[in-house]
Formats: sequence, C-alpha cells, structure tokens
Amino acid sequence: MARHVTLRLSSVEQLFLSRNRKVAVQSSRWGKTGVWVLVLVAAGFIISSAVWAWANLQQTNLNYQISQAQETQKQYLELNRKLRIELSNLTSISRLERLAVEQFGMGPPQPSQVVRLP
Repeated sequence: MARHVTLRLSSVEQLFLSRNRKVAVQSSRWGKTGVWVLVLVAAGFIISSAVWAWANLQQTNLNYQISQAQETQKQYLELNRKLRIELSNLTSISRLERLAVEQFGMGPPQPSQVVRLP
C-alpha cells in the first residue's frame, strides 16, 4: 500500500509541475542569470588577477634590468677614472721631458736654433 501512495504522490507532483510552468520558467531564468553573473564575476576576477601578476612580473624584470644597468654604469665610471689618471700620467710635462732626453737625445734649444720673427 505504501508503494501505491508513493505512486500517487509522484503523479500528483507531475500534475502540479505541468500546470505551473510559468513559475518553473521564472525560477529557471533567475537561476541562469545568477549563474551567468557568477561566471562573469569569476572571469573578471581571474582576468584581473592575471593582469596584476603580469604587471608585477614586468616590474620585477625592469627592476632587475635597472640594477644591472647601474652596475654597468659604475664599472664604466671606474674605467673612465682610471683612464683619465693614465692620460694625465702619460702627458705630464716631467715625463715627456725625461723621455725626450733619454730616448731621443733632445735637450733645450741652443741660442742659434731659435728663430725670432718680427
């Protein structure tokens, strides 16, 4: 007998559902709209998270490149300083006079070697 009652209740339920289609469609639309809103919010969150992660990665890469460029600049400035010191040593008057005497046998000019222009 319990089986027979169950059959009757299920057929009554189908009868009410078939007569009340508008309610079922409205709840279904609201469910679909809610799902679409949820999907769009989730997609927006995922996209914005991906953009934020990409921007953070770019910032890290640029900071690394700036650090390397600053290190290279320090090396070039040190090389420039050393080359200026070497240039001043090579072009110093005392060194040039010493080289002229030692290697080329040069000395101060004799009075006969000086030509005066009017």
